[in-house]
Amino acid sequence: MNTITPQWFKDSIANNPEICSVKVKGTKIVYNTWGDKKNPGLIFVHGGMAHAEWWNFIGPYFAKTHRVIAMNLGGMGESDWKKKYSIESWGDEIVGVCKKEKLKKPILVGHSLGGMCSVIAASSMKKTLYGLVIVDTAIMPPSEKPPKFDLKIRANKIYKKQSDIRKRFRLVPSQSDALDYVMDYIAEKSIKKVRGGWTWKFDPNYMKIFNSDSFAERQAMYRNKLKGLKCRVAIFRGEKSLLFPGRSAKYMHELMDKKSPIINIPEAHHHIMVDQPLALVAALRSLVIDWDHSKPSKAL
Repeated sequence: MNTITPQWFKDSIANNPEICSVKVKGTKIVYNTWGDKKNPGLIFVHGGMAHAEWWNFIGPYFAKTHRVIAMNLGGMGESDWKKKYSIESWGDEIVGVCKKEKLKKPILVGHSLGGMCSVIAASSMKKTLYGLVIVDTAIMPPSEKPPKFDLKIRANKIYKKQSDIRKRFRLVPSQSDALDYVMDYIAEKSIKKVRGGWTWKFDPNYMKIFNSDSFAERQAMYRNKLKGLKCRVAIFRGEKSLLFPGRSAKYMHELMDKKSPIINIPEAHHHIMVDQPLALVAALRSLVIDWDHSKPSKAL
């Protein structure tokens, strides 16, 4: 068990973000910010059931060189819940934050569900988007079946004690080697006080859009959008990820005419920021530096 919180983590979360918001089609979208508005934009988008605070120990590493944003998608974190959810509406929220911030040379970094939404946003933004980093989000060949993992989550349950709900915090899908201090921090930020006790921040109704009946249709949309992107694209993959097998990475590489790099993070599972956060920072730093000095081959 990794119970000692290292100094780098303490220093990073001590960089408290400025909290901002924007209304996108009537939904209040809340996001965290670091850094000067004059700098290039770097937007982090979380995965399903997650929130902006998953990036609180990652974002500050880029605050000296970028205007860093970590946003809460609608129905999650501090953003408003909605009557209806869709990948397209989440994509609109990402675009809405970019427009509100008037970002220069914006780069989207989307993890899991956030990667899917970022593909949609990137398609809409066209060449106004400088780059897209897809973090462990698999776009599969047409013949591929969806991965199986447990989504039986009692999200509406109210726990009387804060300690009880924090003990119930789990990653979906589960993974070994998660850093205890990261898990403790995210668990604390994932709950809210309600009448009668404590519950989770996310709206469980958003998960209704993800079902086996619509899987093929969704994947076809992702494939078409990804193939047609005009910005730079890079893909980060946890080498031990259950949701992003190597064959899917190879397929995505071919889908983009082998012009976009596939960067494998050693020893990382699906939630890369939870087990290999500094490796994720290092990979993203290297990529951004390269993009600042190299000639783009994707945005033609």
